[in-house]
Amino acid sequence: MMACVNTRNLLYVITYDPNNPKVEVVQSSVAITEFHKSDKDFFYIQFSDPSSFRIVDVKGLIPEEEFEQIKDPNSNLHLMLDNALEFYLLSADTIYEEIVIKHGVPAEKIIFLSAIPTMHEYIKKLSEKYKLPEIKLEWFNLFEHTGRNARLLSKDVETLNKKQSYERSFLCLNRRWRMHRPLMFTLLKDRGLVDKGFISLAPSDDGMDWNKVFPRLRLMYQNHALIDPILERNSDVINTPPLYLDLEDLVTNRAEPEVSINEYYKKTYFSLINETTYHENVPFFSEKIFKAIGMGHPFLVATAANSLQYLRKLGYKTFHPFIDESYDNISDDGKRMLAIVDEAKRLCNLDKAEFKSWRASVEPIVRHNQRLIESKRSISQRMNY
Repeated sequence: MMACVNTRNLLYVITYDPNNPKVEVVQSSVAITEFHKSDKDFFYIQFSDPSSFRIVDVKGLIPEEEFEQIKDPNSNLHLMLDNALEFYLLSADTIYEEIVIKHGVPAEKIIFLSAIPTMHEYIKKLSEKYKLPEIKLEWFNLFEHTGRNARLLSKDVETLNKKQSYERSFLCLNRRWRMHRPLMFTLLKDRGLVDKGFISLAPSDDGMDWNKVFPRLRLMYQNHALIDPILERNSDVINTPPLYLDLEDLVTNRAEPEVSINEYYKKTYFSLINETTYHENVPFFSEKIFKAIGMGHPFLVATAANSLQYLRKLGYKTFHPFIDESYDNISDDGKRMLAIVDEAKRLCNLDKAEFKSWRASVEPIVRHNQRLIESKRSISQRMNY
């Protein structure tokens, strides 16, 4: 049986601000619960980003005796490194360079938790590059746990109820101003859809606003034949006031479910999800999509191209042909976002008969997904061992 040897001293290395690195002791971790019945002992460390072990030496975090056991190929003690909150492929580079190569920790003695479904392909390339074995990889979908909590905490919230009437068509939650989020909003404005949805987009902890973001969008898409004209004719989007829904605090991370948003799921019949990644071309599922699943919402999701296949690999069903998901196959970021918004427009404009048929078609998919996320007992998959 697997045992965490530092249960009372779970470490989290935080280096988002490289000038102010922190090592915090956390009280609990979903990973400890997930892996307590496996076959390896481990020393657990969570870390924030690819710079973490360049700034904070991993050797200084682990007692010397245990560090030597981790380095010993014949010992059962492994080093578990958890980066499942983030989408950084380069975190794997850091593990090789700052732990395997620098300190001589055998690659096969490291268990890496990542939420990136393509990380195993990336690690294989690194293994070939460094001529070293692959570090052990777990595809660890931490945010499924969040979606499960949303489902369990809100089982009395009925969505897609046949007796239900809807105040608006969609829910679109945004916090940080990642570039695809103001892009989607501008396209929604262009298509006349802003008033069709409940949308949050207001000052957050990244210091961004329309005056800072819109010029960057114009620069990003200045040569895009479809997007540039839309941005040009919607330049007044910079006058959009802050958009709030249940809360005016968009600085605090709301990864965990809060019942204050439940009414907006009830008042709409699909979600427009702006995931964490989009232009980065890295598939990654956060609490944003798993909350929608838990709350019983059909969805369109703006994220890296060809991502829905990985959601299906987890056992969830998506909504084609009742939602046109061909957008997922479009590699061009601008065209993909246009396809998402135009499909949202179609869903917003269903007449009564079309909507009745559509709701009957998507409801079994929604309920399957809710049952799955509620019943799941494991949120991790071994990818290369």
